[in-house]
Amino acid sequence: MVHEEQFARGTFYKAGGGKTHLKHALRDRYDESRIPEPNIQFYKYDGSVKETTKDEIYELYDYNLNHRLRKNANVYFEYMVSGYDPNKTVDIAEYLHKMFEGRPIFVAEHFDESHYHTHFIIFSKDAEHSKSPNLKKNDLHMLRINVGKITEQKVKERGTGLKKHINTSSDPERVKALVEDQEREAEQMKQIQKQIKPLLDLYGAIEIHSLNREKGMVFKVYNYAGRTVFTDVDQLPMRKLMQIDSKPGEHIVFRPVPDEQNRVKAVFLDDVPEDRFDELPNGTIVVETSPGKYQAHIPLPKPFSQEDATTCQSKLVGYFESDIGGKALLHFRRLPGFTNKKYKEQPVAKIVKAVQNNVDLMRLLGDIEDNRLVNDLLQEERWRMLEQKTPAIAKQVEQILDTEGETTWQRFYNESDGDRSAADLKYCMRLYRKGFDPQAIAYALIEVSPDLELRKPKHVEDYVNRTVGKAIRYVDNPMITDINQHSRPSQQEK
Repeated sequence: MVHEEQFARGTFYKAGGGKTHLKHALRDRYDESRIPEPNIQFYKYDGSVKETTKDEIYELYDYNLNHRLRKNANVYFEYMVSGYDPNKTVDIAEYLHKMFEGRPIFVAEHFDESHYHTHFIIFSKDAEHSKSPNLKKNDLHMLRINVGKITEQKVKERGTGLKKHINTSSDPERVKALVEDQEREAEQMKQIQKQIKPLLDLYGAIEIHSLNREKGMVFKVYNYAGRTVFTDVDQLPMRKLMQIDSKPGEHIVFRPVPDEQNRVKAVFLDDVPEDRFDELPNGTIVVETSPGKYQAHIPLPKPFSQEDATTCQSKLVGYFESDIGGKALLHFRRLPGFTNKKYKEQPVAKIVKAVQNNVDLMRLLGDIEDNRLVNDLLQEERWRMLEQKTPAIAKQVEQILDTEGETTWQRFYNESDGDRSAADLKYCMRLYRKGFDPQAIAYALIEVSPDLELRKPKHVEDYVNRTVGKAIRYVDNPMITDINQHSRPSQQEK
């Protein structure tokens, strides 16, 4: 049976274990419960296909033992390929013959198991090659790539497999238990890959990092082929990611990688209000990072330059009232399928919604820009009215902005764990306690609260009046103590 995906394994063998494995490959040793009757074919490729014997292979093994310069020197290299078209076997042998500097390639084709596979055996030395082949790590990586091209199969990079090789054992029950464990782990990793794939498709390319907040350390994750930029779930080192996820304090996060023209394919919002999911642009993927906390990944209609994408993301952050700390375009975001150790319960981040609606991103950005222009004009009009009709209140506004401006608001925002509405309320309460007029407080709030001007004008006016009113009630009624319950208004209130 030909598989779409290649399974291959390359191993260097030394004395001792090398002889045992060689006997298995040549079926001089096998598990009768698994292989009732051996059915193999072997030959060698040395510029052309030639007959060979087991004796010739074992003699070359002994020759390499006797010509070792070190006891732990490699005796032979074996490359095993499974699930491919048998008609490609000679082509693979020809490629290996060139790669290993003209050494003979011994081929053992196995037809006696559930899947066709072939062992290609290359000895380090022979009568014409007195030195071992000089192979580098990248040579073995390219071996996988090039054999995959020959077999026309998708190649999994080293370290990205979902299962480990299980050696034969005299204890069949132990082997069975190990296989069952492997199946369970593989299924778990497949489910995580299903969570990651939509985001990989959205961004095109990502980096994955292990973030330890307590230690202040960030490590870039790579697979065993040295890859750090991932464009396909099959490139992910799933076992390594599972190991990182099991460590206390380690958070698995990712960020997009711009293309060669320094462009990105999507933008990001952190801590998006749940009641505004339906307003998000079509195609947005929503990830729940913990109960009630959400991140939104918004596709762009075409790749944007980093500058244009940053502008777009900043406008959306303000419009959707998400975390202003998430305005950075390449901000870390949680990788679904892994635990969020910020909380004691350690919830697993997961995709909860793929938005399907008629909201067009470019049209939405146009509406947001219209909101900003109208709100700026309204704020200018308010200032003219204050200066003309209530100059004393206008002076209060100037005093507030000089002494209690954005720095004060930012302090309340940090104290409120990124809740804008709670920060707005605390800011208004502080100004009211200092004796400022509600009109001055309302004007100042519009000036200092980030991105209010991006919301619809009517919503801004209603929100500011409501917030100032609540601040006055809370200050005048000391029995109200839990001001943190003042959170984002519901969609009906907006």
